[in-house]
Amino acid sequence: MSYRISVDSGGTFTDGVLIDAHGAALMSKAHTTPHDPTIGTLECIGKLAAALGLTLEQLLARTRALVLGTTMATNAVATLSGANLGTIATKGYRMRMAFPQVAKAEWQEGPPDMYDFRAEPPEPLAAYHLMSEVEERLDFTGQVLTPLNEVDARRAARHLRDQGVESVAVTFLHSHVNPAHERRMAQILAEECPAMQVTLSSSVLPVGGEVERWGTAMFSAYVAPVVRAFVTRIVQLLEEKGFRGQLQFIQSNGGLATPEIVAENPAVLLLSGPAAGPALGRALGLANEFANVLSVDMGGTSFDVGVVHDGAVDTVRQQIIHGKKFALPSVDVTAIGAGGGSIARVGAGRLHVGPKSAGASPGPACYGRGGEQPTVTDANVVLGYIDPDFFLGGETRLRKDLAERAIRDKVAEPLGLSVPQAAAAIYEIINSNMASGTDVAFAKRGYDPREFAMVAAGGAAAVHAVRLMQELRIGKLIVPKVGPTYCAYGMMFCDLKHDYQRSYYSETARADLGRIQELFEEMEREARRTLRREGVAEEEIRIRRSFDMRYYGQFRDRNAAVVPGPVTAGTLAAAVERFHGVHEQTVGYSDSKYPTEIVRLQLSGTAAVATPRLKPLAKGGDAAAALKGTRPAYFAPQGFIDTPVYDGARLGSGVSLDGPALIEEVFTTFVLPPGTGTAVDDYGNYVTTCRQT
Repeated sequence: MSYRISVDSGGTFTDGVLIDAHGAALMSKAHTTPHDPTIGTLECIGKLAAALGLTLEQLLARTRALVLGTTMATNAVATLSGANLGTIATKGYRMRMAFPQVAKAEWQEGPPDMYDFRAEPPEPLAAYHLMSEVEERLDFTGQVLTPLNEVDARRAARHLRDQGVESVAVTFLHSHVNPAHERRMAQILAEECPAMQVTLSSSVLPVGGEVERWGTAMFSAYVAPVVRAFVTRIVQLLEEKGFRGQLQFIQSNGGLATPEIVAENPAVLLLSGPAAGPALGRALGLANEFANVLSVDMGGTSFDVGVVHDGAVDTVRQQIIHGKKFALPSVDVTAIGAGGGSIARVGAGRLHVGPKSAGASPGPACYGRGGEQPTVTDANVVLGYIDPDFFLGGETRLRKDLAERAIRDKVAEPLGLSVPQAAAAIYEIINSNMASGTDVAFAKRGYDPREFAMVAAGGAAAVHAVRLMQELRIGKLIVPKVGPTYCAYGMMFCDLKHDYQRSYYSETARADLGRIQELFEEMEREARRTLRREGVAEEEIRIRRSFDMRYYGQFRDRNAAVVPGPVTAGTLAAAVERFHGVHEQTVGYSDSKYPTEIVRLQLSGTAAVATPRLKPLAKGGDAAAALKGTRPAYFAPQGFIDTPVYDGARLGSGVSLDGPALIEEVFTTFVLPPGTGTAVDDYGNYVTTCRQT
């Protein structure tokens, strides 16, 4: 028997999924070990082995593919625990690296008011005294204005070495056009500081605009030591334990890459955490004949929204992280401050829920770990949606009395409500928060949620999914059987993928077709070379080309696909037509008579990875066989209703249930309000059609 395994190392738990040669799936969870993520990863795989009656070594010897995802790089930036970072910039531009590279209005951290003089800027990734500069200068065409001063360069290298710098980002002006000075600087650093890790902005992001290029290079250099150490150690440990299969990592762009490629550009793991979820949403949507899918993942602190449109996972070219621009393509996931740990409070006579969270420690009041603030999880316990004796499959027992006390003291009494009424209000407000946040996320993308199916995953999502579906007026809801290990499972449905960019600025009418073709061919050669290194046959490689375009005089650009083949006047005209369509969809207007300009060329190289063939469930027959009993659950406006409770593990395919009903899985509970119904599909997913009133 051979196996495929994926492991997603999150901030709190490490999730594992195993699929055998017959398509049967197995899930496991272990605690993440931030000081050494390899420990939690191997523990998670060890639990899968134990469930099969195998040793870790026996399981790894039979595993032909292993995919890893990690929030390690994300956490290093969030906690400022990355490398002791140094930078080397063009003389006169050190200060450009010292301050946030975007306006306060764009920060993801801190207040959004750009006029708030009291706001503290994010702490820089590199201390000011570790930001060096050397004499050199190129013009915007790449011509040398001032040669690299090698005496200056060696002085800067020795200074950083003497200060104990582990990793350095070299960020020279216009190096994307002519990288010669940066490459020579790297040679000097290798001679003077052989142990120091070096990142060149011209290699990480060879496009114009020093804000994006320098910020991305700094992030890559900041996480490089920790990422490379993890990759090296996990490869070594797996080999020692007998693993001889193919090892891959999930990147920020939602594609897979081999360890060698990740080690060369560590920044590709910076937003690896939530990247794989929408891929599973896409697979589930297509299986139910939906090419448009809203993928939501609700955990303890956040509600992550991803979009699949026309069968493709949405990505973005730029994000703001810690006050700096990160400009490598990444899956477009919007995080909303709504989760099971979101705290409810009363202010100015009104009830507010979130975005502040109780976290894992002390956690919700019902955890019994000293938490006194009422949370969404406390409300769900009081409302009867969560069985205190079956939380995490009975592994943890919750305290309903503590949940009731927290809600009574902090919400019910200040508002003059009963405890159940207060809990119901918390439930409705968090649903409204998630719906309004999703509406905003869709509006920014130019989509209408009514044209999408929703896939609701994460430990908390199934409790709220139907109400969220109704508020958004979405017609179809899919609650996956593997929802609690959503991202880990999604890695099984990702392809090898690598993205490339080149600067090219021109009015479209004056574009140099030969130069565009030359740049596309350069990127394509690089993409094919990388994929061949990963063992992909030439005939399996797929290339997608596109332009970043905008109307003349605009600041924001939109992406338009370029058809395969030579770049001709017809190719250009077709891309312009696509640009008008994308602009109409996302901005609300287009003008086919207004001149356009090209600002950047994009290319993706992909190769499909064999996705698992899942084992269908046995037909379910009568749902009565899965009935565990009943318990009171609150449904407005009726109040508490004696509600049937079903064991999800005993529901076979084809079974249909009408609400009110509670379907208990090991790590979540699916809540069906009165007037709704669901059916179990061939693979155990719950498929619900909205019944609008």
